[in-house]
Amino acid sequence: MAEQALPEGGAPAGGGPGGPLTGRVAILTGAAGGLGSATLQALRHAGATVVPVDLRGDDCLIADVASAEGNRRMVDLALERHGRLDILVLNAGAQAMNPIVSYSEADWDRLLNLMVKGPFLAMKFAWPHLTRQPGGRIIVTSSTLGLQGAPYKAAYVAAKHAVLGLVKVAALEGAAAGLTANAVAPGWMRTPIAENQIRDHMRLRGISRDEVIASMAAEQPARRFVETTEVAGLITFLAGKGGSAINGACIPADTGTLAS
Repeated sequence: MAEQALPEGGAPAGGGPGGPLTGRVAILTGAAGGLGSATLQALRHAGATVVPVDLRGDDCLIADVASAEGNRRMVDLALERHGRLDILVLNAGAQAMNPIVSYSEADWDRLLNLMVKGPFLAMKFAWPHLTRQPGGRIIVTSSTLGLQGAPYKAAYVAAKHAVLGLVKVAALEGAAAGLTANAVAPGWMRTPIAENQIRDHMRLRGISRDEVIASMAAEQPARRFVETTEVAGLITFLAGKGGSAINGACIPADTGTLAS
């Protein structure tokens, strides 16, 4: 899909004056999705000026962040519009479910490009600007499946594991410049990407829609879905001064799933 610039005076507006992220410029990928929308609101509320990026959305730069062109364009736009870049939130994601024996190579490539190569390219192009002065932040959305496995999700699980390795490398390479790189690992949230998996779970597991939804909630010790605002708040915290000593970490937001 061709890249499209944000309308002048449109999307990358700052948030409330005096917030902890006032004066800082952020790029947010996957900004039109469930978690992306909540994170966009949270970052702006904290005072950040945000360049939202997605494949759709009137408020977004339309760009394919699985490609070099899309990642380069979003960094260039942030600099053209705002003259600096302080925060990179890499949240774009996708899912495709099938057993390994029938998993398509096209789906494998699509998910790995979006959730591993894309973040690598975003970091590569943004790096000189994030390290220009201390306080640069990289936050990647991983998943509880970045730390454990699940059937039928070979590409997603592999990508979420792989991006955690990338985050650790970025943390080590950026520390001397005052840059931190971290990941968040949400559990099940009520988002379009989760909703779109329900039919696949029904097909692959032979259970009803209600049973799928009940099993999603039951996987989490609090027996509820994680709210997107809870994860957005964690991302916003890591983007600010409070996260300055947290580096190379993957922080779960899963009501305790990974503790079991």
